[in-house]
Amino acid sequence: MKRTRTTALLTILIFVFITGQVWAHNPAAVRISDGLSLGLFVNASGELNSFGYRLLGFLNKHWSDDERLAVADSIGTDGLHLKIQADPYVFVQYNNFRVQGGGKAEGWAMVPKELAELAFRGITIEQIESGELKYDFSDIQGQGGAYAYGGLTAVFSVADYLGLDVEDIKIGVSGRYLHGLAYGETDFHGTLEYFEEDNQARVVSSDLDLTAYYARQGRGWAVDAGVYAQVTPRLAVDVSVANIGQVIWTDVSGKRYARPGEWELIRFGFDPDNFEFDFEFADGEELQEEDLSDLDDITWKLPLRIQLGAQYEFDEQVTLRGSVRQIRFGDGLTDFGVGGQVEYRPVRFVPLTLGADYSTSQSFTMDGGVGLRFDSFTMQFIAKNLQSLFLTSGRGLGFSFTVGLEF
Repeated sequence: MKRTRTTALLTILIFVFITGQVWAHNPAAVRISDGLSLGLFVNASGELNSFGYRLLGFLNKHWSDDERLAVADSIGTDGLHLKIQADPYVFVQYNNFRVQGGGKAEGWAMVPKELAELAFRGITIEQIESGELKYDFSDIQGQGGAYAYGGLTAVFSVADYLGLDVEDIKIGVSGRYLHGLAYGETDFHGTLEYFEEDNQARVVSSDLDLTAYYARQGRGWAVDAGVYAQVTPRLAVDVSVANIGQVIWTDVSGKRYARPGEWELIRFGFDPDNFEFDFEFADGEELQEEDLSDLDDITWKLPLRIQLGAQYEFDEQVTLRGSVRQIRFGDGLTDFGVGGQVEYRPVRFVPLTLGADYSTSQSFTMDGGVGLRFDSFTMQFIAKNLQSLFLTSGRGLGFSFTVGLEF
């Protein structure tokens, strides 16, 4: 039997948004410098809507049946969602103009609940009796890309021209050229159906078709725009639209595994050691393999983010933040969320944060973090989905990390 390698699927599971960083995507929030300034920053984050911190203790040992079923029960009702993002960049700024360059990787993956829990729960008698044993591979989705970029940000203070009774109003716009480095996308089709016939279990596949597309050359552009208003010395609000843009991948190729029609399977599984799916057919034949080349260009729409945020300095030690956001993905999926955060500084340079968030993809989550903040150095770590530590119904785990130098 020949195993079909799907490493490409596992290497494109990349993307996420960072709860609590209200100004992270707004070019108007860039501080206007007095002369020349330099900076180096690294942002990274990852989030999973299923499992949880309490289940980490199951690693590195043999699971009992109860532990295995607990893992299966922790998978979200809307499936298994993974999002990861990384964004290192440098900049040189003079007064209100900033030249910046860096790289970014972002993406996402989703596996429906019935397929995700199959690896842990197996096939139950209840499923056999109810006839709910038909699995559709088309619900498995994954997409991600990495690119280098360079661009210019311009920030202007307009409060004096508007005649409003506010501390300051800034508008900002950022334009970037994107040079594509890597892209991956999956396209699954086909079904698996399990049933019993003449007291024998049968697994039948229908029109199996797995294609992984990938590219290493692309070019594109992106624009961010926003407004930041310092209403009073303590209250600030902002609105921004980020990631208006796309990357066109020009050297698209792929690998396709297919077998049309209905065929009986005697083995179907996944080998985590080799990152391979196993399909073994009763007639001894294998999946048909096909190398794809000279494919049409792929236009990858960047995840468009629209956000409204507010920040209130309650006193010298406490800051309150909140945000409303919407993320629109290139394939039409939309994620809407609201969040709030309290930052407490027991000493001036040590911010402690606690936040709550709700989104259509994650439901309710709690986040907590700790950081260091000096004039030239910033570091912040946030642990996501803390409710899975305390609530038996809590799901998910994740993190975000930021570190930067600015002179």
